[in-house]
Amino acid sequence: MPPVTQDEALDLARQLVESSPATETEVTVESSEDRFVRFADTGPTQSADRERVDVSIRVRLAAEPGNSAAGFQEARATCASLEPIYTGPALERALTLARLSAPNPELNPLGGPVTIPETAPQRPTMDHTFREKAGWINAAMEACASEGLAPSGLIQTTSLQRTLANSAGREVQGARTRASFALTAGPFVARATGGEGPAGSGCAESIASNVERIDGARVIARAVEKAVRGREPRAIDPGEYTVVLEPAAVSSMLLFAAYCGFGAQEVHEKSSFLCGRIGERLFSPGLRIRDDAANEIYSGLPFDGEGSPKLPLTLLEDGCLGGPVTDARWASKLSVDNTGHGQPQPSTEGPAPCNLIVDAGKESLEELIGGVKRGLLVSQFHYTNMIEPLDLTLTGMTRNGTFLIEDGKISHAVRNLRFTETLVNALSRVTGVGGEREVAGALFDGEIVCPALRIERFRFTSTTDF
Repeated sequence: MPPVTQDEALDLARQLVESSPATETEVTVESSEDRFVRFADTGPTQSADRERVDVSIRVRLAAEPGNSAAGFQEARATCASLEPIYTGPALERALTLARLSAPNPELNPLGGPVTIPETAPQRPTMDHTFREKAGWINAAMEACASEGLAPSGLIQTTSLQRTLANSAGREVQGARTRASFALTAGPFVARATGGEGPAGSGCAESIASNVERIDGARVIARAVEKAVRGREPRAIDPGEYTVVLEPAAVSSMLLFAAYCGFGAQEVHEKSSFLCGRIGERLFSPGLRIRDDAANEIYSGLPFDGEGSPKLPLTLLEDGCLGGPVTDARWASKLSVDNTGHGQPQPSTEGPAPCNLIVDAGKESLEELIGGVKRGLLVSQFHYTNMIEPLDLTLTGMTRNGTFLIEDGKISHAVRNLRFTETLVNALSRVTGVGGEREVAGALFDGEIVCPALRIERFRFTSTTDF
């Protein structure tokens, strides 16, 4: 059972809203269950079975009673308990902080009732046991040992339930689950630092809402196969190459568009790659990017941090960028619809998409590779960072499986390279979109649903010794 049921969460939220003396009050109750195991070649190295509940109270005080133009004084306070001895003081802290805050005339009244589709956590994910996780770990250790490889990885199952109620009559509830199995198969330390030349490594990960959709054997096979094929990588010169980016590499780049590009605040501040490009046909017509929390592959919560419904939105289609995502504040400022992509308020962060989908194309991974005369297959990018936001110039390293493609076939492994590439330009040079999509994540958090992409003239700026 979760630490708090949805009925209990809604009852508590209602009680706090009713007891608040503020002009407006919003209460969010979030409960989570998280079970994970980290492992290495010696077996499990860390595990946890955690439950948590958080209560967040936002209050608004009318700066000048009867004068809506004066705005509100607003603040939020939190506690990690449902008990009145903690929720009561949290409400008082929120009220005290609000009285000390400057009035904000841009704040609109809280949103009223909305209709949100019901969502429920996936029971198999919530019930996945440590014994079942141990089965995947044993299989990974055996497969790696048979090839002289050292495994390391993480198996995790998480469920989250969120309830929001406010004094304007809005009451919404939602739930989601996440399961993941990540494996890196690499050399033992002695082999990696010995004098026999560079050693290869391979990685694979599967992420799903329902743990039953994770094929543990396939994850293990992919990681081990990449590591074996990646032994004795050869050095190549930096430069421009045609690349086939597997979903993990695609995700680590496109997530930056979600972090700091597709939001209305960045557009208003002129720090977004959308600036001056909305509606212009600049990109590959075969690429379509959407944000859809209700997608059938990996759904998210159906409402945002303010309880507004998350609307499905097409962000890139037929080579053209669409408008940015909004929240209540930016929808009002720009006189456009609220797309439901807001953060819990008050926040200095603007709205952002968090359920990005890249539509599938028609080519298999083999066909994408087959269309390359000479180029690179990239499994993963590591420590990708942004250099410049207006063109989304990014830099990072290849990792865990980079291979030379010659005449449409994988030739041999190559040593890792650093790339420095502009996402805007890269997306304009997409010549192939894979037909199979995966849920793929990246180092700085977040996941998208995407296929592999083939991109021409992708720029690598330096090489490594490994």
